[in-house]
Amino acid sequence: MRTLKSSRGFTLLEILIAMAIFAIMSVMAYSGLRVLLEARAATALRSERLAELQITLYLLGEDLAQAIARPVRDEYGSQESASRGGNNGELLTLSRSVPAWSAYPTGSQLQRVSYRFEQGSLYRLAWTTLDRTQQSEYRRRKLIDLERIHLRFFDEDWSDSWSSSYAPKALEIVFTINGLGDIKRLFFIHD
Repeated sequence: MRTLKSSRGFTLLEILIAMAIFAIMSVMAYSGLRVLLEARAATALRSERLAELQITLYLLGEDLAQAIARPVRDEYGSQESASRGGNNGELLTLSRSVPAWSAYPTGSQLQRVSYRFEQGSLYRLAWTTLDRTQQSEYRRRKLIDLERIHLRFFDEDWSDSWSSSYAPKALEIVFTINGLGDIKRLFFIHD
């Protein structure tokens, strides 16, 4: 009697079932990976916006904390108040002192700072000389992209604009940032 060696292998049906299971698991794994990568990208964008917001609030807080009552002359020799704001794109302009330990190349420890909202972005401009000429240069820095920004100034009552030889007692800012919504911040300013 002849014994046939039985060859054990996979049938076509078994291979097709295994491939179908592998395909389903691959699709599920890819879908999970795609969701994870999209969440990571959204988180990175939100993190970047929050970092920009923190830098903006820090700079604004430092400028307001160092505000001084020093009027200036503009490029054309006209008198400007020490502090003003709420004028269309020019949100806030003020004179400030610079700490003695800072490494500014100028001998002056005073600075003129302006915050401006232009084409959906908030910019900070800084002059190292207060009384400027037409050749005076400034540093311009983009801080954050915004949908909208609104400022209110407080002295005896709230107002949407400010122009005085002294800083207001408080400043309220509402930032509207795409993806983060409205963010309100209130700054109390020293006398």
